Amino acid sequence: MTQKNLEPTKAEELLSQLSGEWVVGIAIKTIDGKVVTGCGEMNAKETEEGINCEIDGHLKDCENYYQNDLWTFDSTDGSIHLFSIGSDGQIDDHIGRLVDDHTIELHWRGTFEDQEQEEYIIAKWVSKNQFEIKETNYSKNKLLLTTDYVFKRKVTM
Repeated sequence: MTQKNLEPTKAEELLSQLSGEWVVGIAIKTIDGKVVTGCGEMNAKETEEGINCEIDGHLKDCENYYQNDLWTFDSTDGSIHLFSIGSDGQIDDHIGRLVDDHTIELHWRGTFEDQEQEEYIIAKWVSKNQFEIKETNYSKNKLLLTTDYVFKRKVTM
């Protein structure tokens, strides 16, 4: 009889660090070079399914948006999933892996507003109190926009 390793994987450790209250800085760069900035808050809680994150974002000269994310780890194949539901009703399942002790890379391909799109996400933990996400969106292999997020914990650990 083999005993299952009860130690959390590095991916599970990183995901568990998401729990808590965060402030986020946002910068979106469009293909025409325009930069839209903003800020927001994220509240993340560990659930049986994974880490549930609720993000309330505010962008300058744009409508506010809400996003609900569920980060999960699949121990059967080592994959990480980021299920996202945005204010626009779009639901995406980004699938990826841990690429080093501090970085997760994810990918999604699907349709948005009747256009084929792809999204690449790199999530990098700077410390237990800060992580950064770079999201790059493409349509038909053409860059649409790049979004940088910097999350800082409200109460440091």
